[in-house]
Amino acid sequence: MKAQNNSPEDRAKLPCRKYPALCIVLFIFMFAPAIAAEIILGRLLTHLIPRPGFLAALCVAPGMIALLIFGMLVGGIIWLLAMKPFIERDVIAELFLGGPRVPVFSMLCSKIFDWTYGTSPPGAER
Repeated sequence: MKAQNNSPEDRAKLPCRKYPALCIVLFIFMFAPAIAAEIILGRLLTHLIPRPGFLAALCVAPGMIALLIFGMLVGGIIWLLAMKPFIERDVIAELFLGGPRVPVFSMLCSKIFDWTYGTSPPGAER
């Protein structure tokens, strides 16, 4: 399955409408590591800088956002690996690759999915 483009008629067939339980589990897996990492970093920074000023908060903010995105990516990979033995490949492909897409992130998701299932895109050598 290839990543889909954004179009109004595709929004009516979003994969989370077909498989709501799997979507909820995916969101839990995505946000749990990200939020845990944010809490740990916040507590660590509180010990290092008990009363941060505006400049310190401004310097840490991009790192917090990057940590949140990285944690969500790790959670998505963990979900993909955990669900692989239990759910059919087409269902996981529809959830992992379907729906409205962001160009760079959808390519990354496609590569992670191909890596997980050991497939390579057409024209690529193994």
